[in-house]
Amino acid sequence: MNKKLILSFFLVILSINIYAETLSDVFLNAQVDGNLRLGYQSHKAHKDTETETALGLKLHFETTAYQTVQVGGTLFTSNGNGKEGYEGVPFFDETNQNYAILGEAYLKSTFSQTTLILGRQSFDTPFADSDDIGMVPNTFEALTLVNQALKDTMIFFSQVQRWSGVDSEAPSTFTDINRNNGMQILGVSYEGLDKITLDGWFYNLKDEVTMTYFEANYEDKTDRFTYGTSLQYSFQNYESAKHSTVYGLAVFCGVKKLGLTTTISYNKVKGIEADNFFGGGPFFTNAEHNTLREAGPEGNILLYTLEWDASRIGVEGLNFVANIDMHQDHSKEYDFGMKYAYNNTVNFSAIFSDVEKENDAFKNLRIFVNHRF
Repeated sequence: MNKKLILSFFLVILSINIYAETLSDVFLNAQVDGNLRLGYQSHKAHKDTETETALGLKLHFETTAYQTVQVGGTLFTSNGNGKEGYEGVPFFDETNQNYAILGEAYLKSTFSQTTLILGRQSFDTPFADSDDIGMVPNTFEALTLVNQALKDTMIFFSQVQRWSGVDSEAPSTFTDINRNNGMQILGVSYEGLDKITLDGWFYNLKDEVTMTYFEANYEDKTDRFTYGTSLQYSFQNYESAKHSTVYGLAVFCGVKKLGLTTTISYNKVKGIEADNFFGGGPFFTNAEHNTLREAGPEGNILLYTLEWDASRIGVEGLNFVANIDMHQDHSKEYDFGMKYAYNNTVNFSAIFSDVEKENDAFKNLRIFVNHRF
């Protein structure tokens, strides 16, 4: 966060002391919550196996509203045995060292079905999202407006200046997006059609690239089945006159009695390779490690997914998922994952990936234990 924004943030906090008697209740009644995360990762490549263990803390607070204004913040830390040159999913900073970061520090005001947030914050949009796949997620320094005044409609606008987190080059600090120009995001989601949701998004990085994204989802169910389909379209237009067009289709069917759901997803790229930009990316065929970006120019991918909800045999909170990600160049990725919610505060997850590429291959295992408080 730049110095001017930090100064403004603390001046607001100091200025409200003139209303100490009233505002003491605001802070005394603040919401405080958090999460402890124990993470383990094993990465095997070229017959060499490396392991990492980390303990992460997420500590969040948010005051109650005072004249529609709230103050909030979230501290993230990651501590463990980071090793220089480690090639797995980043658990630590850019030099694989322990770190702590004030990932969120914001002022929030809600009025007339509109929420305005200024400062460091978390949100999830197609090309800028939290992507919480390691110890510390992506967060953004931005001015964001969310409006829900229109029936069944959400309008999202954000002026984003900086970011940090698992997908950034320097996870331990906030770095500029598109120099001083930042990025503008405009999105509209509509749920007013029966069983159908529609999303449209536009991103502008001045003098660099504009991105357009559309998605439509249809879901329905009978007494025995769930089923649906999704369509997506993305156009990434660079100032260098290069562009990437992406088409996507996904179809799923679930058998309620068995707790099984199978999904087949397909993406096709026209032009240069598609980019995920500031997060994990929205493409239907993105796997744990290989994404549509790795398919390259004129690429295409098929993703087969099988999910099983073990509550059908009486084990509540246990789920399994398996992915097979097939690239046109015969690269493959196999993912096998599980999640188990022991209770409302403790949960476990694990994901094993076997990745084959033309010039590379590796196996990656990540295990997490979370305790929310």
